[in-house]
Amino acid sequence: MRNRTFACALFFTLVAVPAFAQAPPAPSADTELVPPPAWAFNDIACAPALLTTKRDKTNDPPLRVVGVQDPAIRELFGPGDTLVISGGSNAGLQPGQRFFVRRVIPQVTVTGPTPSPTIHTSGWVQILGVDTMVSTATVVHACEGIMFDDYLEPFVAPTIAARPLPGTTPQYENMGHIVTGIEGLHSAGPGNVMTIDRGANAGVVLGQRYLVFRDKRSQHIDMTDRSPAFVAMARNTPLIEVGEVQVVAVRAEDATVQVVASRDAVLKGDLIAPIR
Repeated sequence: MRNRTFACALFFTLVAVPAFAQAPPAPSADTELVPPPAWAFNDIACAPALLTTKRDKTNDPPLRVVGVQDPAIRELFGPGDTLVISGGSNAGLQPGQRFFVRRVIPQVTVTGPTPSPTIHTSGWVQILGVDTMVSTATVVHACEGIMFDDYLEPFVAPTIAARPLPGTTPQYENMGHIVTGIEGLHSAGPGNVMTIDRGANAGVVLGQRYLVFRDKRSQHIDMTDRSPAFVAMARNTPLIEVGEVQVVAVRAEDATVQVVASRDAVLKGDLIAPIR
């Protein structure tokens, strides 16, 4: 019998957040979307993603942070700063437009498939003034801090689902993995967001719930003076159920999930099984 007694549980249902370089799949016709609560907005909008497509001259984002209107010499910017953007009316920019500001973080070590670089959301800005070749933008929000050469993508406010997808049975075939959290964090608790290495191409949809498991069989177990039965079966013990997460954003090869219940910290490398 599955252990459903968790130390903490949150029953909110967060379901959609703007894509990172890829448009998310459209929600099904019967999915009711509503604005997220204020306390969850920034966590969803700042969530990371995996960079699954190699960047080159053909797909490298052209809009970049190239300067700041400040006499001081510094390279980290936040709310109230006025940035210089490498594009103006020639790039279709207009005053009032908002953009996410992002950067690529080198690949991180993960359990499971080959590691991928991550896309980190630095914050978002609003265009102030537009010239032919350049524009200025004010920092509306900083997730961690905006830096030179961060790139811009159109801002789309996150929305959430009124209810999660139904289901009671975990599916253990082709389990995925927890990959990383915001700013490369390796652990998360209820309310925190993490990235998983499954996306739309693997059938992931908005609002999907996953059970999180930990495989402790690879940990060292002292076999000294143990019984033959123990030695034979010690490496075949069941997986440990850790918690539950729910998909809040979907991309082609990865997705963002939020921890909705846990009996221990959800860790990078933990296994996930969809509930259907």
